[in-house]
Amino acid sequence: MHKLVVIVVALFAVFASGPAAADLVDDCYRVGLGDPDKLIEICTRAIRSGATGSRLATAYNNRGRGHQEKKAFDRALSDFDMAIKINPRHVYAFDNRGDYWRLLGKFERAIAEYNAAIRIDPSFLSAYINRGMTFEQMGDRNSARADYQFVIKAAGKDREIDIWARDVAKERLSGLKD
Repeated sequence: MHKLVVIVVALFAVFASGPAAADLVDDCYRVGLGDPDKLIEICTRAIRSGATGSRLATAYNNRGRGHQEKKAFDRALSDFDMAIKINPRHVYAFDNRGDYWRLLGKFERAIAEYNAAIRIDPSFLSAYINRGMTFEQMGDRNSARADYQFVIKAAGKDREIDIWARDVAKERLSGLKD
């Protein structure tokens, strides 16, 4: 009977404390889409909730996206850096840090970040799209075209982001017609 009381009290403490760290990490991206303030607020709660490892890195990465959307670039870079420090193979954080550098016109640094994401996961199609857009901004249409064609032909993993990347590749490629 004593063990049952301890288990019930422990479960009550977990549920009474609000959403679990895992739920908050999932929510900070899904619920915060289109609302950078909400994205930042929920991801900050996820960071403070006790998330660890790759889930903590994801919360920092997603919060960085919110900061970037608000043009709080120093905060965005700090969060992307923290995500990579926690998980040096966080492909999304490298991809987003590439976006950061591209937005600031630091194209070579952006390409280096996209290349890092591709080395970590060669099937992560978003990095090819973003690298292609960076090449376009640099005036290197041939390299951009090669990245877009690769994305269209690549099998990918059919993650939501890969499906997005294929759609963008088709659109960008049609815009590169000579």
